[in-house]
Amino acid sequence: MLAKIISIAVPLAIVLPIVYGFIRKIPLSLMLILSNFIVFFITFPFLKLAINEFAFNPLYLSSLTKIYTIFTSMFLHGGFDHILFNMIGLFFIGLPFENEVGTKKFITIYFISGISAALLFSFYNFGETYLIGASGAIFGILGAFAACCPFKRVFVPVPMFIMFFMRIPVIVLALLYAGLETFYTLLGAPDGVAHSAHLGGFIAGVFMYPFIKRKVEARTDININDLEELIVNDKQREIFDKVKQADEADVRDAWLSYLLKHVKCPKCGGEISVKEGIKCKKCGYKK
Repeated sequence: MLAKIISIAVPLAIVLPIVYGFIRKIPLSLMLILSNFIVFFITFPFLKLAINEFAFNPLYLSSLTKIYTIFTSMFLHGGFDHILFNMIGLFFIGLPFENEVGTKKFITIYFISGISAALLFSFYNFGETYLIGASGAIFGILGAFAACCPFKRVFVPVPMFIMFFMRIPVIVLALLYAGLETFYTLLGAPDGVAHSAHLGGFIAGVFMYPFIKRKVEARTDININDLEELIVNDKQREIFDKVKQADEADVRDAWLSYLLKHVKCPKCGGEISVKEGIKCKKCGYKK
């Protein structure tokens, strides 16, 4: 009975927040974090049962038994420290990346990277070894972010005697982690960490660069105050205020990207672009 309940609850905990995020236009990086924590609290008291049902095993590739676990394994974590570090990475790397490339490209890269991570892991560990965790997908986001916006600065937490934050270029963070994961993978470090999965996800993210490549919108040519006339509700007003109050250009651009997902053309309800001034992508309305 318990196994039946978990087998239903976990897929729902994965899918429903993501669908809700799509409908409500909430960043899916945040909804993925929510999904991961919900799955963690559902499965952690019954981790062995959950691993047997939802963790990925390379042997499943040969028989296609439980092939769905190549997806569900991204939402399983073995302990609080495991999920905490992964979700911190997803927040500080995933959210700004999603703001940069858009929700659809973000979620596509996330899951393709997670699948690629499982495949490279299988190459190095074809046997009775389980793979769980979101880190392969997150490494894919890091690789894609570094490929498309190498000098974009992101905040990263640095745990020392106290926690403090640094803003560093994505490429620096990517080269550091990719170098370490390559070294550990080639070394075959027996530390219980799926370094080959991390590397597989990272490589997939980098190679998806042509898919996400786009010309960065020239946002410096617009007057932010001109967007105020498009504000129609409190949520848009709150985001607009954050755009105006942001001191850092990167932070301002991130909030502006988020605002553009919510404001609509006053004539046709279409999507607004600021690439060549404030303009509706659908009807051509300009400000």
